[in-house]
Amino acid sequence: MSVSIGKPAPDFEAKAWQRGAEDPETVALSAFRGKWVVLFFYPHDFTVVCPTELSAFAIMAKDFEGEDAVLIGATTDSFLSHKAWFESDPRLESVQYPVLADTERVVSDAFGVLLEDGSAARGTFILDPDGVVRHITVNGLGVGRNVDETLRVLRALRTGELCPVAWQPGQSTLSGHDEWLAKALPRLPREALAEAAKELQTIRYAAGDIVFREGDPPDRFYIITAGEVEVIRPDENSGNKVITTLQSGEFFGEIGLFTEARRGASVRAKTDLEALAMDRPTFWRVVASSQNISADLAQISRERLARG
Repeated sequence: MSVSIGKPAPDFEAKAWQRGAEDPETVALSAFRGKWVVLFFYPHDFTVVCPTELSAFAIMAKDFEGEDAVLIGATTDSFLSHKAWFESDPRLESVQYPVLADTERVVSDAFGVLLEDGSAARGTFILDPDGVVRHITVNGLGVGRNVDETLRVLRALRTGELCPVAWQPGQSTLSGHDEWLAKALPRLPREALAEAAKELQTIRYAAGDIVFREGDPPDRFYIITAGEVEVIRPDENSGNKVITTLQSGEFFGEIGLFTEARRGASVRAKTDLEALAMDRPTFWRVVASSQNISADLAQISRERLARG
């Protein structure tokens, strides 16, 4: 059996070396459902290229853990071979993740990386929390894989969005921008929608973070894609008064841009927040693209000012 992108990974239960254990540990892939899994195969113990990869994964283990992912190494060598190598080679002393001893070559064959000589190719597989294969790479035996790239791909997959070439965390993604913009501004012409969507940037805030404060210069327009925000103003009695709460699909920040006045209220993330941000020049191109949009934003601004 071989694996394919978008298909469930073949389940397995195999013996593995685990640091600190005198005897083989049993590792079942199904035990990691709910987690991302990075499963990587390498040819043999006591080789030249393999320890550079194994130690690189170990050094970056915390980064993978931070992405809710577990690392599993695998090769067709035995548990005793693993134990002798991993517990004697100083380059591997930081390896804490399990390493499968696939001596019967069942797992390597199931994942399509078993070579004619009985070793495993340098295959890397990223499985999502449902056990579905989301990424596959296989390197030639003489070329070590790029662990930084594996982490980058994992992070991109976890966004659930379309990520452009060489995307890095914090950069804008592409998925759904036009849909969110169309939801917020349904009368925006299609051509203007397509152009504006290219300029949107995904931003994230933790619950309690201030997106902007009263008196700040207006610089961006925001569409909420996940979470909630509170619009607040100072109050003589309570310190801060919540004017309104906005949820996914709603927008804010248009009043300052539309009136060209400093922010008239503060906006705080009520929950963990994800939003699409549009800069001032793009906002004004959107406004200029349609009298309907200009009228809609003007009306919404007047209603919000009247409420607050």
